[in-house]
Amino acid sequence: MRRIRMIAVLAASVIGLAACGSTAEVSYNRPDEGTLLIYTGAGAFRDVLRYTVDNLLPPTTKVQLVDAPADANERIEAGDADLAFYQQAPAFEQGKASYPSLSVVSKVSVEPYALYSAKWTDLKETPSWVNMGVVEDEVTGQSLPHGSKIVLPGSTENFARGLYLLQSAHLVELDRPFGGVTPVDLSITEANVKDSLRHLSLLGLHSDERLTEIYPQYDALVLSPRQAAILGLDPKKDALAVEPGPKNPWATVLVAPSRLAGDPRLLELTHALESPSVATFLTSGPNLPATP
Repeated sequence: MRRIRMIAVLAASVIGLAACGSTAEVSYNRPDEGTLLIYTGAGAFRDVLRYTVDNLLPPTTKVQLVDAPADANERIEAGDADLAFYQQAPAFEQGKASYPSLSVVSKVSVEPYALYSAKWTDLKETPSWVNMGVVEDEVTGQSLPHGSKIVLPGSTENFARGLYLLQSAHLVELDRPFGGVTPVDLSITEANVKDSLRHLSLLGLHSDERLTEIYPQYDALVLSPRQAAILGLDPKKDALAVEPGPKNPWATVLVAPSRLAGDPRLLELTHALESPSVATFLTSGPNLPATP
């Protein structure tokens, strides 16, 4: 089974787990109405579902995995499918008016952003200064110095995500804690920085076109999993800091319609996805950053 890459767990409370050990059936031609039809994304999304179905669900729970179309949520609302597992919480909430009967039933995983540097090796406290312009740089050791220039993703939401990562790494202090899910929480800017503990200069990167050129030019970059892969970076070995899993607003969510409320198949699946076994699977791959 192919291991999933660059994904970290966001564990939810576990109420219990259905009997496991047997392999549940996964099919691509829905044989009957008793089969759960799940719209899923490619790669990591499909990997975690296949692991869960193969190892944690009873064989009586039948599941069909189908590539999620662009209007997956609307199709579930119309009754064409049962569940969706391909989107982050903010994206789902933005279109909620178009599918009012749908809701999040499980927050399962996070594809974490991380802070990388071609120049510095850690975030330990340091007296070093760079980029002052008035006096010469004064550098001792390899820790990220004061005055560093940090590049964050340029889009509004991902810039905010980068700021929360810097706060979790104790490089800045924001005017709010990590974990808020309101539109204001998900669109904070540099104006929300109360204190830059290392006197950082923050810049936005709006294109990946010159990523390989830009990476060594700046002191550190906040990168998505896809961007890190472009540069051949491994979060476990190369990241200075990794985005937290718990309370992460950008969780990958399992979405279900109200008509499935209380359905034992759905309960089995959500309990399995939130189990310690899935947490171990998500954090055990060679390229997967572990989160608490």
